[in-house]
Amino acid sequence: MATSLVANANEADTAQRWLERMASSLTAENFQISLVQLQRDQIRTLRYFHGVVEGEEVAYLDHLNGPSKSVVRVGNQVTYLEHDVAPYSVNAGRIHGWLPPAFAGNIERLTPHYQFVKAGRNRVAGHTAQLIRIVPEDAYRYQYRVWLDIESALPLRVDLLDTENNLLEQVLAIELHLFEQPLPQLEELKAQVWPNVVVPPQSSQNSRWQFGWLPKGFAVTHYDQHLLLGLNEPVEYLSLSDGLADFSVYIGLAGQVELPTHLSTTNGLALASAIHGEVEVVVVGKLPVDALSNVANNIYPAGEAGGPSD
Repeated sequence: MATSLVANANEADTAQRWLERMASSLTAENFQISLVQLQRDQIRTLRYFHGVVEGEEVAYLDHLNGPSKSVVRVGNQVTYLEHDVAPYSVNAGRIHGWLPPAFAGNIERLTPHYQFVKAGRNRVAGHTAQLIRIVPEDAYRYQYRVWLDIESALPLRVDLLDTENNLLEQVLAIELHLFEQPLPQLEELKAQVWPNVVVPPQSSQNSRWQFGWLPKGFAVTHYDQHLLLGLNEPVEYLSLSDGLADFSVYIGLAGQVELPTHLSTTNGLALASAIHGEVEVVVVGKLPVDALSNVANNIYPAGEAGGPSD
C-alpha cells in the first residue's frame, strides 16, 4: 500500500506535470511579476500583470527602461503602445517578449520533440523553485531551463541555452505577488476601447514552395505574400513552428545587396540565406544556424525534385 502511494506521488510530480501546472497558472492566476531580461548585449527591466476579469484574460507588459513601451492583452486582442508610434492591435493569444507563448499552451504537444527532466531546487526572488529542463531530442533547436515557484508553478527564471550549454538569454524574476482578485489596473484596461485589430495580409493561394529538409516536428503555420517593409519589394513569407521554437522564411528576387550565407547573434537569433537561380531565400529564427542553413539550401518550387526528408 505504501509503495503504491509513493508511486502515485512520484507520477503526480513528474517534470511534465510541473510544466502543465505552469501553463495553467499562466492563464488562470492573478499575479504581478517584476523581471530582468538578460542578453549578452543588453539588459531589459519588465513588469508583467495578469488576471482574469469577468472570465477573460487580461495582461499588461511594461518596459521600465528606455523609451516608453507597453503591451496590453484583452482576450485575444493584443495592443502595442510605443513612444512616437500610434497604438495598434493584432490578434494573438499571448504577449511576446518575456516567455515563449508555448509555456502557457498545450505542453503535451511538445513531447514528441523535447524531453522534460526534473532536476533540483533553488531559491529565486525569495521563493523556493523547482528546476525543469526542456531538452530537445536533436541538435536543431535550443534547450530551456525553467525554475518554477513550488507554490504557484509560475516561472521565476527561464534560461535559453545553445547546443553547447552556453547561456544565450535569461529572464529572472525579482518579485512575484499573487492576488485573490485581479488588480484594479487590469479591470480598467479591460474597460477601455482599444484600436481595432490590424488584419494581416492573406494570400489567395497556397505556398508555391516545398521543403527538402526540416527539423522533425516543424510545420508551416502561416503563409502570405506582401511588400517587404522599408524596401517596398515583394516577398513570399512563411512561418514554421514545432510548438515551442519557430522561424521565418522570406523568398524573393535576389537583390543588389549580398547577404551573408549565415550569421549568428549572441542572444541565439540567427540568419541564413541561399540563392537559387534568381531567387533568394532568407531564414531567420532562434535556432542553431546550421539548422537554418539547411532549410535555406533545401527549398524548392512545388513539384520539383528534392521532397521533404528528416
